Amino acid sequence: MIDSILYSLVVLSAVFWACSALLLLLSVTAALIHPWLVAMRGSSREQPPVSLVLPVKMLDQGFERAQESALAQTYPQLEALASATETESPAIAAMRDIFARHPQIESRILHSTARFAASPKVDNLFAPFNAARNDVIFMKDSNIVLEPDDLSETMRHLKPGVGMVCAIPYAARPENFGALVEAAIMNGPHQRMLFAASALGGGFGVGKIMLFRRSDFLRAGGFAAIAHTVGEDNATAKALGRIKLRTVFSHRLVRQELGERDLRDVYNRQLRWSVVRRDDEILSFLAEPFCQALPAFAAAAIGSPLVGVAPTTALTVTFCLWLSSETLLSFAKGWKVTWAAPAIFLAREALMFAVWLHAWTATKVVWAKTTIDTRSCGETAAEMEPQVAKEEG
Repeated sequence: MIDSILYSLVVLSAVFWACSALLLLLSVTAALIHPWLVAMRGSSREQPPVSLVLPVKMLDQGFERAQESALAQTYPQLEALASATETESPAIAAMRDIFARHPQIESRILHSTARFAASPKVDNLFAPFNAARNDVIFMKDSNIVLEPDDLSETMRHLKPGVGMVCAIPYAARPENFGALVEAAIMNGPHQRMLFAASALGGGFGVGKIMLFRRSDFLRAGGFAAIAHTVGEDNATAKALGRIKLRTVFSHRLVRQELGERDLRDVYNRQLRWSVVRRDDEILSFLAEPFCQALPAFAAAAIGSPLVGVAPTTALTVTFCLWLSSETLLSFAKGWKVTWAAPAIFLAREALMFAVWLHAWTATKVVWAKTTIDTRSCGETAAEMEPQVAKEEG
């Protein structure tokens, strides 16, 4: 009986390893063909007026460069709205200066007083979404640096049947070990899975940039449909899906500059996203170990007798397969690779597996240094009046 159980464990481990390795190779291939494949799908040439929404919270490193890149878009008809829950802050002052440097673009700063959602970001977005003068809204996080034609290129994908266009972010300019670990997470398993989904024609709500029509958003339930979660981006995609509108990824990646990062902050950020997947995308959450190398290491060691090799040999092959695949992909994409890559890789894998285990029981997450209880569901936004913003005079 014990021998039968042990043999079953060896077989299951070998099957797990094979599935995980196949997923690695397929996702790396998807990452390489993604720009060409997805660009062919972006066939729309319409350029309707757009309201650019810039939620403002903290004056992080690179804030001005990132926000200024939004005002430098080569797009014919554009207005810009910045929104903050504070009346005054260093970030608001910086945003005011940025707007002053671009007088050719009609711009406003809004003080959002909404307090109804589980996510502070949703509260902050309520004001500009209602105050926007155009139906098409392009929302950008404050840590994303755009190329001058990113808006035009993203607009190519907002076609009939598409409710929202997002973009896959890539990490750039990591300046310490914590940032290198986060870059390895972003440019590694997370990104590979998004590439694979996008290559197959799918998409998820990834809130670094979001392009959508406000009329579709309201028809899908508006803020009442996303007030319950800290994962407002994916909730928006699911709400649009319920009215038969797809979410897709642009062929363009968007640049997120990291600078220096604290490992504790990296852990908390990854935990927040993992908890969102646990609550909103349970199948994706359960599949996460297949995308990680650490479970594959264990599977290789346990399943090695099935192919007649020593556990140390199986571990070495697995380590080299994962590290070399991701290193070659980084070279192909032009991302930073250092001699410390093996140590960064191992630190990433340990952190991500710890995050996944923690996410099973976590009920509180951190967003912008604010602790949020994910069990609170937020009041319905449908009952709120839209006039909750005060525009700067």
